[in-house]
Amino acid sequence: MELYDGSILRVIEYVESRIDCELSLDELASEAAFSKFHFTRIFKAVTKETIYEYIRKRRLTEAAKDLIETSIPLLQIAITYGYASQEAFTRAFKNYTGMSPQSYRKKAVHLHNLYKSAISETLLQTKKQPVRHTASIIEKPDFFIGGISLRDDFFSNQMRSQLWNRFTDDLRKRSIDPLTIKSYGYESLDHDNMPYYLAAIEVDSLENLPAGWTGMRIPRHTYAVFHLDNVIENLPYAMEEIYKNRLQELNVKPNLDFSFEFYHAGFIANDGTHPLQYFVPIE
Repeated sequence: MELYDGSILRVIEYVESRIDCELSLDELASEAAFSKFHFTRIFKAVTKETIYEYIRKRRLTEAAKDLIETSIPLLQIAITYGYASQEAFTRAFKNYTGMSPQSYRKKAVHLHNLYKSAISETLLQTKKQPVRHTASIIEKPDFFIGGISLRDDFFSNQMRSQLWNRFTDDLRKRSIDPLTIKSYGYESLDHDNMPYYLAAIEVDSLENLPAGWTGMRIPRHTYAVFHLDNVIENLPYAMEEIYKNRLQELNVKPNLDFSFEFYHAGFIANDGTHPLQYFVPIE
């Protein structure tokens, strides 16, 4: 365990034991045994988010679980997790999940890709070392994918997760069980050289795609394949590490104008028993 980890984990344990209580920066800094100024900077340096972001996401995650697993009234849930009114809670919840608390309760499906897990020693290590596993070089035949795209704020994990949730809803409407098929998170440039992200599944051809879907042919090619821990919020850090260091270590150079995440059938976000892979086409 590194120098500051013990202090951070002690604060996390304190927060989790009081997740439904008012928490002040003074008491959190005291628990960490640092001044307020240095605690806030150390926490962000170690966890890659502020203590306020962490608490907000954890409370909204627990509120989401309560909406599905209990019949507690919305106002009581709002007050429990620190919101002054049901309206304030609704705004925050909709911004975080893409749907209102009422809709989420009616949907009755846990959106695991939006949930914030309590930080543990293991999760701290995955933040510091987001690419921990050996990469492989493979050749993959051409195939087709189809799905729905995101062009604004697509670098945001939250927006990508909301896109995936809309896509899985769309699949279910078409009588396709998302848990029975492979899926792809495809990133590329459009005709105007603007980046976009596609939540997609493998399809037989690009003909007769559903309305609103975008299709793409992935050419036969050689890829560097990186096996990543299933921590959705760590994906941006993993990609940064891949392009900054890991490709060079493999002595390979990326080419073509795309990359993609690959999710096996049955994949459940943020479940450590379900690994994911990131494919980079190489020369």
